[in-house]
Amino acid sequence: MKTLEEVLVLMESRIDQPTLEFFIERQWLRPVTDEEGWYFDEIDIARLKLVCHLTQDIAVNDEGMDVVLSLLDQLYGMRSHIHTLAYAIAQQSPEVRTDIMMVIKEHYHPQ
Repeated sequence: MKTLEEVLVLMESRIDQPTLEFFIERQWLRPVTDEEGWYFDEIDIARLKLVCHLTQDIAVNDEGMDVVLSLLDQLYGMRSHIHTLAYAIAQQSPEVRTDIMMVIKEHYHPQ
């Protein structure tokens, strides 16, 4: 975990503290908070880099950023569910896995 100050150093001249605080207020970033301040993990830093890229390089406005990040959050949530489902399927017997694959093939390639 990195502190606010460490993140600002890491991001060099890409972002200043007021802008970072604005991103947190908009809930584009959700660092861990305690009485001493904010703490950012690797996923927060990756998201910050994405937000900087979209706002600074591509000029996505605030309302657009809300939509983009909401869609990305939904996508990542769905990916997590798919990984869980794939794991559950992998734990089944070969016969059950074969049956599942047949249902999937029939759904996507009906005769």
